[in-house]
Amino acid sequence: MPNFKGLYYEVSGSGKPLLLLHGWGANCKSFNVLLKDLEQNFTVYRLDFYGFGRSESPPLNSNVFTYADAVYEFIESIICTKVVVLGHSFGGRIALIIGNRELIEKVILLDSAGLPPRFNIIKHFKIKRFKKLKNRVQAGKAQAKKLEKYGSSDYRELNENMKSVFVRVVNEDLTRFAQSLNKPTLILWGRKDKQTPLYMAKRLRKMIKNNQFRVVNGGHFSYLDEPTVVLKEIYNFIENC
Repeated sequence: MPNFKGLYYEVSGSGKPLLLLHGWGANCKSFNVLLKDLEQNFTVYRLDFYGFGRSESPPLNSNVFTYADAVYEFIESIICTKVVVLGHSFGGRIALIIGNRELIEKVILLDSAGLPPRFNIIKHFKIKRFKKLKNRVQAGKAQAKKLEKYGSSDYRELNENMKSVFVRVVNEDLTRFAQSLNKPTLILWGRKDKQTPLYMAKRLRKMIKNNQFRVVNGGHFSYLDEPTVVLKEIYNFIENC
């Protein structure tokens, strides 16, 4: 089983190197719908992030930069040449962080995470209630299971180490990386995306200097909803930008 420092990976196809980075809670198989087409034209590299698929658990106290550094080490050691990086959701966070490094030729942000959401008064009060309940639990005045209703399903399904990693990841604002990114970048988004809404794509469009901006009729997993359209946009960008 191919493995790089605890990261499981797969390589297929031939041609220009293309690295696919999956979203949180997924694994490299999530790109299977695109793979048959892409590997006819590219050498496609896919890996499982720490804690997902067939990769090892992340080191204790890991954060988004732990993942980003591991991915870039993978590029330096396994790919060994310039590569186009496509990141979906959490994978987009990694693409933003490493986007300006030497071996990154182009970046594709596919329904990417990384920017803070708009202020939401309802969410604000939910967070306040959660913190108050957490204090009561820690003081022995409430049962810990009452905390289970809070947080996303992504969070609730994780073990304790991964929960800590998840909190550090989602609280990291990557605006500064978007503002400094100067490699050719495709911002490709699902119009109906509710997890990383379209307003985030529009903010990235204003921040990233050298970008192409495309919207398709899909949700957060736009490449599953509209694979043919997404493939067309990927090819147009890599070949013509």
